Amino acid sequence: MYNNHFVFEPREVYNANKIQTTIAPKWRYDQRTFDEWVVKNIQVRECYKFVKEKDDVDNDPICHCKNKLSKHPKLSSDFMEMPEESSWTQNDNTMLTKNNAFGKITFDVEECSEEAQYMRIAKDYSEKPRIEILKSLFADFWKLDEPDLLISVSGGAKSFNVPQDICASFQQGLLNAARSTRAWIITGGQHCGVMKLVGGVIGQSISTTRIPTIGVGNWGKTWKNNLLVHNRSGHYGGQREATTYPIEPPDKGYATLDPNHTHHFLVDDGTTGTDGIEYEFRAALETLICEKFMIQNVPLPMVCIMVEGGMRSLEIAISTLRKGTGNTLVVLKGSGRASDILCYGFENSIEIDSDGTGGRKERKMPAECDVEIKRLIEKDFGKYKIEKQMLDLILEISAYRDFVTIYSIQNPEPLDFYILSSLMKSSANANVLAATKMRQMRLAITWGHAKIAREFIFSQKLYKFSAYELEQLMLFAITKQRTEFVKLLMDYGCDLKQFLTAKNLKILFNSLDPKSGGYRLLMEKAERKLRKMKFDGNRNVEEGPGTRTPEIQLSEVGSLLARIMQGSYTSIFNTHKKKYENGAATFDNPFDLMTVYCALDNCQDMALLFWKKSRTPMATGIIAHRIYNYLDMMESKWARMDEEMTEQLEKAASDFESLSYGLMTMCYHNYEKKEWVNILEVKMIDWGNLSLFEIGQITGAKNFLSHAAYQSYLTDIWMGEVHPSTPFFLLAFCAVLPPLPIFLKYNSKFGKKNADLNPRTDKSGTDKDDQVGKKPNPLRRLQLFYTSPAVKFILNGITYLIFLGLYICSILEGNECNCEDHPSDETCGPNTNMVGWKDYYLIIFVGSTIPIEISQVIDGNTKSVLKKFKIYFKQMYNVVDLLAIIVFTIAFTLKLSVKCNDDERYMIYKFSNYHYFRLFSSFCFILYSLRFIQMFEMNAKIGPKIFMLKRMAVDLFFFLFLLAVFTFSYCVASEALLYPFHDRPVNETIFTAFRRSYFNVFGDLDIEGLSNRFVTGHCNEKSFMYMEYHEFIMENHLDGTIENLTDLRTRWEEINEERLKKLEDNSSKSMEKRESANKDPPTFLEYTDDYCERWPEHSDGNDPLDLLEDSPVAITNYYICFMLLCIYVLTVNIMLINLLIAIFSNTYSDSKAKSGIIYKTQRASVIVEFEERPWLPNPLSLIYFACVSPFKMLKSCCGKQRRYSSARKDSRKASDSNTAARARRAQLIEAECMVLHLKKETNKKDGLVILEAQNKKISSAVEKIVSELKQITLKQHKETLWV
Repeated sequence: MYNNHFVFEPREVYNANKIQTTIAPKWRYDQRTFDEWVVKNIQVRECYKFVKEKDDVDNDPICHCKNKLSKHPKLSSDFMEMPEESSWTQNDNTMLTKNNAFGKITFDVEECSEEAQYMRIAKDYSEKPRIEILKSLFADFWKLDEPDLLISVSGGAKSFNVPQDICASFQQGLLNAARSTRAWIITGGQHCGVMKLVGGVIGQSISTTRIPTIGVGNWGKTWKNNLLVHNRSGHYGGQREATTYPIEPPDKGYATLDPNHTHHFLVDDGTTGTDGIEYEFRAALETLICEKFMIQNVPLPMVCIMVEGGMRSLEIAISTLRKGTGNTLVVLKGSGRASDILCYGFENSIEIDSDGTGGRKERKMPAECDVEIKRLIEKDFGKYKIEKQMLDLILEISAYRDFVTIYSIQNPEPLDFYILSSLMKSSANANVLAATKMRQMRLAITWGHAKIAREFIFSQKLYKFSAYELEQLMLFAITKQRTEFVKLLMDYGCDLKQFLTAKNLKILFNSLDPKSGGYRLLMEKAERKLRKMKFDGNRNVEEGPGTRTPEIQLSEVGSLLARIMQGSYTSIFNTHKKKYENGAATFDNPFDLMTVYCALDNCQDMALLFWKKSRTPMATGIIAHRIYNYLDMMESKWARMDEEMTEQLEKAASDFESLSYGLMTMCYHNYEKKEWVNILEVKMIDWGNLSLFEIGQITGAKNFLSHAAYQSYLTDIWMGEVHPSTPFFLLAFCAVLPPLPIFLKYNSKFGKKNADLNPRTDKSGTDKDDQVGKKPNPLRRLQLFYTSPAVKFILNGITYLIFLGLYICSILEGNECNCEDHPSDETCGPNTNMVGWKDYYLIIFVGSTIPIEISQVIDGNTKSVLKKFKIYFKQMYNVVDLLAIIVFTIAFTLKLSVKCNDDERYMIYKFSNYHYFRLFSSFCFILYSLRFIQMFEMNAKIGPKIFMLKRMAVDLFFFLFLLAVFTFSYCVASEALLYPFHDRPVNETIFTAFRRSYFNVFGDLDIEGLSNRFVTGHCNEKSFMYMEYHEFIMENHLDGTIENLTDLRTRWEEINEERLKKLEDNSSKSMEKRESANKDPPTFLEYTDDYCERWPEHSDGNDPLDLLEDSPVAITNYYICFMLLCIYVLTVNIMLINLLIAIFSNTYSDSKAKSGIIYKTQRASVIVEFEERPWLPNPLSLIYFACVSPFKMLKSCCGKQRRYSSARKDSRKASDSNTAARARRAQLIEAECMVLHLKKETNKKDGLVILEAQNKKISSAVEKIVSELKQITLKQHKETLWV
């Protein structure tokens, strides 16, 4: 089950990270299988010949084995009851029998809910070969993972009185050691003393897997061990449910099991209450575990920790040391009793020559120390005759000087440090096997204490590691993310170029931290590939239970890097795929690749270590910055809500960008311009044949893009060969008057073949053109002028303004046809459309932008068409361009279909093609107007403001969701209360309600209109019939019981008759009143038009709400609606609007602080875009594309990457021939800059240290002066009192 070799294989790496390359088939067994195996292979010892020793109070005699007669196995056929005078011996009166106590156990305590395994076992299994059967128990049934260390803890049990601080230090150190090394812990397993201390810290630890903690206890002294016996007649096994064991105070001489131990061995010799029967088995078990997990004939390392204790603890300690396998002892000084006595004797014992020849050495205690030890023994253990035994054990333990370590809480390092230190100290001996040193180094790497390895292994140079061993240790250290060990191994002589083979790199990527974003991204790609292979019907993909999990290939790593670099990067893993399928292939740039690996693994410290040794540190740093930013973006996409991880990624990205920025600053200030221009321009084979300039553009590193060197290089591109001192207005003036550019000043002379990359000035600072007597060719000057990006920008801006002006005229000029103004024109006819010359110009202009958009898609540095479109759509202006072209095409297609004799355009009661044209044209003009904003990004004042608008638009977009919640909740609630009887369509109702609520936000409350709408909303024929009827019966004190509207109408006619009689008596116009009274109840419209005339009792001319004052439902709705309006205005107008203002203020402040960086970043994108634009502006660019595009598209389809424009093509013809020399020169300059940068950082840190020391010195001097002043003042005060 376990690997018995040290060679660092992938499976071992994956196990360390809880990942497996294969799902190995496990031996599936049921409970009965386990029961049968235990009953067959593991026996217990019981007394079967009862010999009475004494009578018990309950007439149950007790045997010499200390068990009562009732506890003996009477059902056994072997049981005999011997005469009382018979002798009793263990060998004669006990026998091995079937095991009846094993399985799972649960403890009756709230703080422990985990199950544990227990096993009763005979003492006879302390000897070989019987104990060998436990190997199968560990591997096949208990399924324990392979340990890297065995920790045996011994110490006090019942009389355990250790200070609290020492207990806390011991628990924390033990937990750290066990977690980091996957250790097994062995104790006595009882719920008292040091065993309870160990169980407590293991039980309280938060971990996905429990630390194996094995207790070796005494069956005869275990409290209520009868509960652990299987009470089944004829069959001892078959138990399926876990046994419940109570945790309660035991009787004297007994102990309960600790609930936090994971496994319990209960050793049995057939007696009850006999002390010490388990120690022999415990020693044998420790030896078995160490030998089982042997690697290259080197047993598993073991550490015995002694805390307090007595004679038994000393015996366990010397037993551990006598094994002679490099096992060590750590003693906790200050814990009391035997530990303190051992520490005193160990520190004061002396070495003497026993035979006088110098050949034999032994330890001896000085006389005064001997007396002190006896006093301590008498104090702690009483007047027992054990002084001689304890003193002999202490002297024997003291002889193992290299294997004993004394730990005190006053030491600066924790306990786990001293545990590892003891192992390292033992392996520092020259006689220790080399494999032991390798295993101890693995432990040191696991623990992460490079200081110990440097002190005990590398510094003494007792053993020289081979290159293969160093590579294995390096692989282990990298997977464990131990930066200090990686640095230590490189200093010791591990060659990273020889180490980093394709095989090792593949192992590293398959052992990424499962929590890292890089691991998740690579596993997603590997799983997609595996699913595709399954879909294609590959039979080797899935075969039963041994199905292979996704394995990360180097080609998938290259694809991920290309994805991170937006498709513009082609990795060597993809271009040389067959080469790196060979595991022995090496890399020319190991430090660059390891920086990328560490970035994907989110190990910043190690990434910085490799970055400092990179050949191209600037490009590597910028790419690492991009990787960290991409992982941060993916963390947000996955919504794992890990704030700590997000902060780490953001900090790492910022640090690497700052480092690259610092290197560029060093180069910019310490070298000539041609040197740092060469660094920006030279193509790097290690990074997909990209230059540092292109990498900066792809990654979008804003701080790096804003660097003075980068911006100076962009200025050279922007002006082309035109002298940079030329004013912008002069460029614009010359651009529209072609002869004038001939007289401008240029940088280089015509026909110069071997000029520098930027041949403006020589070392003396004078202009080279001034040294040349012959002027450049005028045609060449015109070419250089019109191919510069600045002039392209100007011409495109001018033509774009013309386009917008004509578009305005086309939209606003009206709908009259040209034939109506010129009816005599022969071209005019009934089928003549309404398109004029301005429209044709607009169509040609928009048509000329289509090849530009197509070229931007094609120029994406990737062969994948899908990735080309992804790169294209990531730019906002590209999306605007595409939408504008689509809308423009639809609009003018509709206009072409409108004829001059078509009178439908005058019909406004329905939409015609003409109306659709004007609608689409309006939206298209908005898009083209927004597109013109890019022209302002080149301005240092307006550019940052545009960026602020973009960020504010994003903030406003998310703010609108919050506003919509309050607005819709108010408008729906208020509409329901205002119009309880409305019969309008739902869409009309929602629109009206939302419009009213939206304008309420801007202060349009209209309280008076609210009252009118409220009355109108409650005006309904049926509602006012009920209301009028209610008022009448209330006034006349009548019975108003009605059941439905029919009863109401009948009752209403009766009321009208009664009204009629009253009117005839009181008015001369009785006939008119009768005619009025005989009418049907008033309708809704009649009532609302002339309410006051027909109900004179309400016509007082006051608030319209007075009409509803007698309706409790209406009045209640009104006040609720008014309260909702108050809450809505308070929430939206005050809280939300002020929140939006605060958000905008924060955005403005943040953007203003970064305005310089923002402007320079936008400037870079505009310059790069116009560098690739054709030199002819739209719509004349159609001529350019007609001549050039077929060849350009052919090259792009063949996988050719885009090249520089013709403005810089000549300056690179000479440099293409010596690219390798330029690359070597750039690497040399970057290496020198790295040295200067690191020296500066070191001096900065040293300065901080010196400043801190000076501050401490000044503080101490000030405190001394203040103290002296206080003394002088006190002395003067005493003298004054004396006088």
